[in-house]
Amino acid sequence: MSMTGHVKHTAKSINFHLRNIYRIRRYITVDSCHKLVRSLILSRLDYSNAMMYGITSKDLKKLQSLQNRAARIVFRLDRRHSSAPLLRELHWLPLESRIVFKLMLLAYKGIHGLLPSYLTEYLIPYVPSRENLRSGDDKLRLAIPRTKRTLGDKAFTAAAPRLWNSLPIHIRQLPSIHRFKKSLKTHLFPTC
Repeated sequence: MSMTGHVKHTAKSINFHLRNIYRIRRYITVDSCHKLVRSLILSRLDYSNAMMYGITSKDLKKLQSLQNRAARIVFRLDRRHSSAPLLRELHWLPLESRIVFKLMLLAYKGIHGLLPSYLTEYLIPYVPSRENLRSGDDKLRLAIPRTKRTLGDKAFTAAAPRLWNSLPIHIRQLPSIHRFKKSLKTHLFPTC
């Protein structure tokens, strides 16, 4: 299935669940609705979001509008209400940031040996070509492979190292996955 086909299928599934949640929204609390949306909607958005890196802006807007709609349903607000403050209040990263979050989390797990070997073999530590140019954070960087096509830049093998190297060093060197996730989410929120 192509990425556009995957986006179309995901959007159809999310729309189905959003309509059903909307129908029962007045009978449930905000907390219950939030849990429903997280389990039925956000789980579908997150299912393959590591593969969605670099999708077209049209597909990204389509999925983002569904996340915005879900936030409005949680708070029982209409379309005229801006979704940005709602996403912040719910602690939901916008879709593009969610995709980056997932890729960086996979890179962190790969560096720390928490991923299967078929993924970790693509995360190669950066080794500078000259010894005297070595900086202190080189051991925390990943080598970015050369790609021949534009589509290759969107693949995990190229995207994860590029995004990982763009992270501030204090986040890259965090010792626990819990602290890494928390700091990464905080780092990604201001860019939303």
